[in-house]
Amino acid sequence: MKSLLWKDYRINRLLLIFGFVVCCGPWVFSIVGGDYLGWFRYNSEPPWRSPGFWISTCLFSLGLSVFTLATLGGNAIAAERADRSAEFLGYLPVSRWSVIVSKSLIALAAGAAIWGVNLFILFIVAPRFQFSYDPGEEMIARLHMMFTVCAAVSILVFGSGWFWSAALTSHGLATGMSFVVLAAVIGVLFAVEFVCSLERFLETWFVSVCVVMGIVGYFAGCAYYLYRLEEGFKDLIHGRKATA
Repeated sequence: MKSLLWKDYRINRLLLIFGFVVCCGPWVFSIVGGDYLGWFRYNSEPPWRSPGFWISTCLFSLGLSVFTLATLGGNAIAAERADRSAEFLGYLPVSRWSVIVSKSLIALAAGAAIWGVNLFILFIVAPRFQFSYDPGEEMIARLHMMFTVCAAVSILVFGSGWFWSAALTSHGLATGMSFVVLAAVIGVLFAVEFVCSLERFLETWFVSVCVVMGIVGYFAGCAYYLYRLEEGFKDLIHGRKATA
């Protein structure tokens, strides 16, 4: 398992670096830029005393990280299918489930780290500063809604990217298809709301549909990958029997 994890880490190393930059970049830019422009230069109130500073930066970081999760999902299997190393793994004495678990751990650990860093800053670090005003219940409710939508979209693009990564040989196309699925979900829900005159149908069902489709896409991609490798094993076995 350690060798598989190391292999998958090397394959996704550039994506993990990109994800780290995308996750931490907005915080560095906001803190450094906010200090210089809003405090030192214009002698205004320190930006960290505003709840909006922490909320907007966190949402911006998580929003950009959607691209990281989509790319990790799309790159998981298709990157190895492109050079046929995925089929090569099928001929080695390595459990197919171990391959799936290794790929899943790398991608899911990166996603958990991205969300963990942002939530730690927002809910542990930020409250230690004295805010200049109370955000209020309305802002908190809106914040919860935006976080829920961001999490649902992340699950959808990762799961759909994972499925297309198992079905295609191009990781770039698999990543792009994850956003096509997102656009299709929004379009279908909006069309149902408009045609059937259902008030707030998109807003009501968007999160649930994204989460369900993301989870289904992930498990469907795993099943397709295992089945496709199983066919390779059958060909190998039949070939050995024929030569024997």
